[in-house]
Amino acid sequence: MSYAKIGEQLNLSRVAIQKRVEALVENEVIENFTIRLNATKLGKVVSAFFEVEVEPRFAQNVGNSLSADPSVISIYQMTGPSTLHMHALLKDEEALENFLYKHIYTLEGVVRVNTQVVIKRFKQGTGLEL
Repeated sequence: MSYAKIGEQLNLSRVAIQKRVEALVENEVIENFTIRLNATKLGKVVSAFFEVEVEPRFAQNVGNSLSADPSVISIYQMTGPSTLHMHALLKDEEALENFLYKHIYTLEGVVRVNTQVVIKRFKQGTGLEL
């Protein structure tokens, strides 16, 4: 939405909105601006979540290695057991199988992988939305 359109809705000028947004960026409240692409229309029809259990001493290496894969959308290390929670978008079931057996299971320190494939999406976010 343009600054002018936001200004209309908030009864402020375009310049006032622009200065406020610039201040939010400068103060790192806004980290970046982005667009959301439809993965299915781009040929990524399999959306899968993974719980990758790793030996604690390998968590950093496994996390870094998986982070480098372009199919991985997000990856987090959570509290509790040494588990990485990951979301990936893949072309098809064959790509999912290759991802599991050639990218995850081959990593040193991986103990177990639990995979869940999305069948229906109710909401998708990219962070804190206003």
